[in-house]
Amino acid sequence: MMRARLPACALALLLAMAHASAAEVCRFAGTTDQNGQVAVTTDVTATNGTTRVDVAVRFESTTMIWFHVHYLVEEISTWRAGELAAVAVNTRYLVGSRIIRQQWDVFRRDNDAMLAQRVQAKTLADFRRRHPGFVRHWDPATFGQPWLDDYRAASPDRRADLDLSGAPASPKLRSPLALAFYWVRWLPPGGQDVAVFLPGFKGKRLVDLPITAAAWAGGTLWKVPVRYPALSERPVSTASAWTSRDRRLLQLAFDLHEPRGSARGLIRQEGCDGPPVVPAKATLRR
Repeated sequence: MMRARLPACALALLLAMAHASAAEVCRFAGTTDQNGQVAVTTDVTATNGTTRVDVAVRFESTTMIWFHVHYLVEEISTWRAGELAAVAVNTRYLVGSRIIRQQWDVFRRDNDAMLAQRVQAKTLADFRRRHPGFVRHWDPATFGQPWLDDYRAASPDRRADLDLSGAPASPKLRSPLALAFYWVRWLPPGGQDVAVFLPGFKGKRLVDLPITAAAWAGGTLWKVPVRYPALSERPVSTASAWTSRDRRLLQLAFDLHEPRGSARGLIRQEGCDGPPVVPAKATLRR
């Protein structure tokens, strides 16, 4: 009798696991001013009440024949019941093959604060001395490979100067890349005022964005004025996102202005694997 029950129990377990988890991978590509090329991969999973949003951005630009810039950023955010629990950011800045800056930041919620840790060094020799358990991640070619499981072994530095104090435990608090490539798809139909945490910034770390929505032939067009001290007040910088009726992000555009000039870009979806992942246990208004 017990043996007869085993296949049924195994099937029930598999069905329960399939119901409890979901995954979606999307790819984007675009262009910017200064011959910029952008490639983005998003990997979203939802399991047992937790949503994880992993966004990896690769940007390359050639302002002169000999001046080739690479900017890489990966943001991995963890959400429980739609609220930000942790966010990890790896940023790398290179000119040609020369490493200008690399850092790995992790912010974890502690009541009404996001507490920061950082791994960083100016040279490989310094990196080996300060973070010996993390050396294999120094090479820029490792960008996009898993690194969070090795973070504790890296002996990260506690960085109270990067903490976000007074971080509301609210579904309206978002991290920038997760908002742009995932959460915008799940905003209420009329839009929403969103507080965006800028992890790793030493200046203003919390920005309020009023996001509005308008219908278009394929779904919804979301627009937001982007205001930040480094940007010009006039003209106002803007960002726009087009989403489909089935909650896919189709296109992103930005138009940014600062005293030294302007920057424009357009990023389009190139394909997705898996159905759109619904935020775990989030309350959605339609």
